[in-house]
Amino acid sequence: MLDELEGAMATAALKFLRDGLVFAVLGGAVGALTAMLSVAVDAAAEAFTAYPQLGWLLPVAGLATYGFYRATGVDFAWSTASVAKAARNGEEVPLRLVPAVVVGTVLTVLCGGSVGKEAAALQMAAGASGSFRRQLSAEGRLWAAPAAMGAALGAMLGVPAAGVVFSFEVLRRRPSDGGAVVAPTIAAAAAWIVTEACGVRFLPQVAEALSGEWACLAAMAHSGFESGDLGFLGAAMALVVPVLFVGAVSGAVGAGFCRAVSMLRCGLARLGAPVFALAVGGVAVSLLLGYAEVLGYGGVRVYCGPGADLAAVAVEGGVLPWWSFALKGALTLLTFAGGFKGGEIMPVLAVGACLGNAIGVLAVGACGIVFSGQGLAAVVAGAPSAAIALFSAVGVASFFSSCTKCPLTACVLSLGLFGPEVAVLAAPAAFLSSLCAPRVGLYPTALSSDSDG
Repeated sequence: MLDELEGAMATAALKFLRDGLVFAVLGGAVGALTAMLSVAVDAAAEAFTAYPQLGWLLPVAGLATYGFYRATGVDFAWSTASVAKAARNGEEVPLRLVPAVVVGTVLTVLCGGSVGKEAAALQMAAGASGSFRRQLSAEGRLWAAPAAMGAALGAMLGVPAAGVVFSFEVLRRRPSDGGAVVAPTIAAAAAWIVTEACGVRFLPQVAEALSGEWACLAAMAHSGFESGDLGFLGAAMALVVPVLFVGAVSGAVGAGFCRAVSMLRCGLARLGAPVFALAVGGVAVSLLLGYAEVLGYGGVRVYCGPGADLAAVAVEGGVLPWWSFALKGALTLLTFAGGFKGGEIMPVLAVGACLGNAIGVLAVGACGIVFSGQGLAAVVAGAPSAAIALFSAVGVASFFSSCTKCPLTACVLSLGLFGPEVAVLAAPAAFLSSLCAPRVGLYPTALSSDSDG
């Protein structure tokens, strides 16, 4: 009896070690693919910046992407949402999706489409995971695609813990045992090590910069509380209430954005084949960019592509035009609804940063004019750059949470990108935004529980 028990334990240990090694190799492969995708997309974005006339070719890029999918035998309907559904059901994602989504994303960004690379990395990682399933145990095969997706997101954003949480939250699946947690953790760590070695970073040094900005803001609030100018309620209002307002606005705008994407996609789907939707969406974006260039608004092209530069300016306390979030959202909406390939996560983060930035600028101006430097204004208007940076960072987390319905991921992402001082304020805003429209989001799997299938 004891020998049988020892034998079973040894077998389980060997299986665990073998699966752990496979997940480490899977994470390394995902990290390498993610770095490659990042370099390719960044090069495409630089090419579009140098030659904005490429914007006129966006419809051609869409048709070329469709042709490439057909030539490689990949269903053009594959998206981040369908990949998440396949991962949740334990289905294998085709390996051929890897080159297809890379080519599609690069072509879209090259011609000015408002897409990112993070969600494209999720699709690519899920496709690559199929090659490793045969080397895993029966339980490990169920974790392969979710672990690869989490590793890709964590590596691309530089926050592996956020990828691990996302791999459960977006699928609405509770960890069945310790192995279900260890698998994505190993894969995410391995992928992060590879991408760090390759220099793939999102918003570098932001956590350090924002910690300083937040410290300035917090010091003013604490000083006002100590002197009796604000009192306890005033000190709380100075930092918490405005942040919750950002969460509520992000929730409402995010729900509207997701509904608009769904409605426009359904409308364009009635045209029949995907090529018609690609043509309509591509022409709409091309005309918008083209006429903006002709009318002297060439700066509009800054809102094309992933939008990381916009987010960086916002969370560093810079001032963007108040309508930035609307323009970035509109370009993203047209690109997504047209069926162009690419990621939705980075544009969502950029829209959130722009929205928070607009609210921050409004708050600074209102406090300076209406409150004349007393109470709340002593904190907000007295440190405008810090306030704008904080509002922008909270906008990133809360708008992401609103669109994905993954508030825990938003909190961990905020912690990794902006530091604990900002994360503690972003957390309530992220949860509030996800509650504003709980049945509306970009990923259907995040809207239902295990019982739903």
